[in-house]
Amino acid sequence: MNQYAETLVHELKVRSVPQKADWWNSYMKGEIRFVGTGIPEIRKLLKEKNRSEGLDQLPMNQQVGLVNGLMRSKLAEHKLAAILYIQLFWLGNQKNSFLLSLISDWFTDRYIHDWNTTDWLCVKVLTPMVDSGDEQVIWTLKRWNRDPYLWKARASLVPFARSKSIGDHSKSIERFSDILIRREERFAKTAVGWVMREYSKLDEDFVLGFLSKHVKHTTWEVKRNALKYYRQKLKLP
Repeated sequence: MNQYAETLVHELKVRSVPQKADWWNSYMKGEIRFVGTGIPEIRKLLKEKNRSEGLDQLPMNQQVGLVNGLMRSKLAEHKLAAILYIQLFWLGNQKNSFLLSLISDWFTDRYIHDWNTTDWLCVKVLTPMVDSGDEQVIWTLKRWNRDPYLWKARASLVPFARSKSIGDHSKSIERFSDILIRREERFAKTAVGWVMREYSKLDEDFVLGFLSKHVKHTTWEVKRNALKYYRQKLKLP
């Protein structure tokens, strides 16, 4: 971990709230440990350090060392700081191919091993990349979709849930969901439920048809999430 990452880690600890750490550690049931620093505070810290130390003007090898050092940490907030660094300083400034390669390595090296880190990565970084219109992003997610590693496969689909262009990706959503819903892991299936819930705002028949086709692979949890807005419209419990 380089000196810039070490400084951020120290500051994250200083700004931590033990009660917040206790809540998250209990909620995540040991999947990953927390120090108790919220995302707004992490974002604020990164902006402060960038103003005072010019982080985004450092040579790229030092910036990559900073981000990789944070992501290698075993603590959740350090990983979230790496994700927010990319969102704040690299998105739109660095090539998507570079970012996707870096992130792919994180999954390969198992630096990402829980749903919290995976989903924040999707929402903060991968969703804007999907919305950039870069077809290379979709092709990369297609490869991830079949990856044996659960969290990499989940990250192929979750970015579409918050996408501003979700309606343009029906074929990818159907194809990726078809693969994930057949997997046994709970968090492969719940990715499908989350995305189908959001897509149902545009096309209920698409979602109903998908669930009908995959009924033997669909859990009650997936069905409840996917049909949330449909059930509200019908005023079902």
